[in-house]
Amino acid sequence: MRRGFTLIELLVVVAVIAVLLAILLPALRSARETARGVQCSSNLRQIYVICRGYADDSKGYSPALGRPYREFPNWSVVTQAATGRAGSTGAELLSVNSVLVCPGSRMVYGPDMTRTYGVNATGHAGEPARDGRAADPDNYDDASRTAHVRFDLVKFPTQTPWVLDTSAPPVGVDQPPPTSTSSVLDFRNPAHVPARLGFVHDSPKKFAAVVLDGSVAMYGQPGAMWIEPLP
Repeated sequence: MRRGFTLIELLVVVAVIAVLLAILLPALRSARETARGVQCSSNLRQIYVICRGYADDSKGYSPALGRPYREFPNWSVVTQAATGRAGSTGAELLSVNSVLVCPGSRMVYGPDMTRTYGVNATGHAGEPARDGRAADPDNYDDASRTAHVRFDLVKFPTQTPWVLDTSAPPVGVDQPPPTSTSSVLDFRNPAHVPARLGFVHDSPKKFAAVVLDGSVAMYGQPGAMWIEPLP
C-alpha cells in the first residue's frame, strides 16, 4: 500500500514553498522594474534623436514645445510621425504602444496612456525681463506663435534635461486629456516641479530624463542648473 503525506510533511512543503516565494518575489519585482527602466531609457533616447534630427533640418530649432499641443510641429506629434505612424494630428498619431509611453507610468496611471513624457520649457513661458534676467523669447502657451529651443546654443548639454517623466495633472480647463501626462515643465515655476514631475520609477522615488547630449539617467530630484532658461 502507498503511504500518503502526513500533515506534518504537507506543512513542511507549504512552508518551504512560502520561503522560496518570499525570496523570489522581490527579485522578480526588481527585474520587472529594471526592464521598465530600460524600456523608458530607450524611449527617451529615441525621442531625443528624433528631436535632434528635426533641429538639424530646422536651423537648430527644436520642435514646438507647447501649442499646438496635438498637431505639428509639437514635439510629441513630430516624434510619433517620425516612428512611421500615419497621420498629422495627435488624435491620429498618439497610441498606447509608442515611444511616448513610459512603462513605469503605465503601471501608475493605467494601460490607456498615450503620452507620459513632458518637455523642458524653462525660459519659454513668456516671462518679462526682471532682476537682471532677459525676457523669454516666446511663450509655449501662445496659440499665435510656436515656441522652440535653439539646441545649438545650449551651454551645458550634458546637464540640461530635454524630455522627462511627468505626472498626470488634475482634470480641468486647458489640461491634457486623461490619457496624457503634463506636456511641458518649467523648472522656474515653483508650482510645476511638485505637480508635474513623474516619480514612476524605483517604487516610485525617481524619474527618468534625457539630457541634451542624448544620455539618459534616473533622478531623485531636479538638478541645480535646471532652472537656467533654455535659449
